Amino acid sequence: MQRSMEYIYEVYKERSFSKAAKKLFVSQPALSAIVKKTEEKLQMPIFDRSSNPIRLTEAGRLYIRSAEKIMAIESELAESIAGLRESVKGVINVGSAAFFCVYVLPEIIQNFRNRHADCRINLIECNAPDLSDSLQSGLLDIILDVETLDPRVFTSVLWKREHIILAVPAVNEINARMKGYAIPFSCVQNGDFVSDNFSAVSLSAFRDESFLLLKKGNDMYRRALHMCRNAGFTPNISMSLDQLLTSYYLAKDGVGIAFVRASITQFVEPTDKLCFYKIDDESAVRDIMISRKKNSPVSKQEQLFTDYLLARAQSE
Repeated sequence: MQRSMEYIYEVYKERSFSKAAKKLFVSQPALSAIVKKTEEKLQMPIFDRSSNPIRLTEAGRLYIRSAEKIMAIESELAESIAGLRESVKGVINVGSAAFFCVYVLPEIIQNFRNRHADCRINLIECNAPDLSDSLQSGLLDIILDVETLDPRVFTSVLWKREHIILAVPAVNEINARMKGYAIPFSCVQNGDFVSDNFSAVSLSAFRDESFLLLKKGNDMYRRALHMCRNAGFTPNISMSLDQLLTSYYLAKDGVGIAFVRASITQFVEPTDKLCFYKIDDESAVRDIMISRKKNSPVSKQEQLFTDYLLARAQSE
């Protein structure tokens, strides 16, 4: 059920905007705005606000009846999916971004299956906005992602923390001025760059440079924009991209500066075509979370795989 329909149904049940807002953990003005937007689409009011408690209009009664039909269909679908999942025991659908699906998870999954040969894992690559939707719909059982998910809908546990660094084309003149801050590829790769031996740079030093950013809706885009603004400027974006890997290779080709996860250096060939810099901003460290849908049944295989992921992270 759409979030707006869920909110309207709660107002209907409580017969009060204020009571519904408390139950939904949203502000009353925000809830009123959501309802108003739906009413504008319908071109008719859903609630008669002149009464106390509020009542449904004729259009509202039609809307609620339709909402209840949708809820019944979704409930039936959930039961059918649950039955299908039960019939396909040992199958786990794991979703993540391209970087994890290509480089990180295949080896982990293979090692896990060496221990649990009866368990099959489907690895599904999704863009960031699609991961939570697929998890909520039941298409995915587990996702690994950096996005912050609604705790009312999802359960998340920390898997790893990762550092975001700058990858600057070696041909850029700015590297001559920042020579004392540049970090060798090998020191990024082995993790030494996090030590105090390497100083972080203020992004303000790069304010006049061109940046390669991921597209809007991606956590890396939001963080990059936030860090640049913290440094007192809005970045000059020369290109917007779907994948972090693409931005890395374009930076390597000299197209622009990219924000990349430091762990990318563990999976690509060493290069002298890039200079790496540690960023002086707390947003340059982010959490990678293991998430599943809240209150959904957890199979033995899912729990085993989750435990294995957490154990791997602790041992690294």
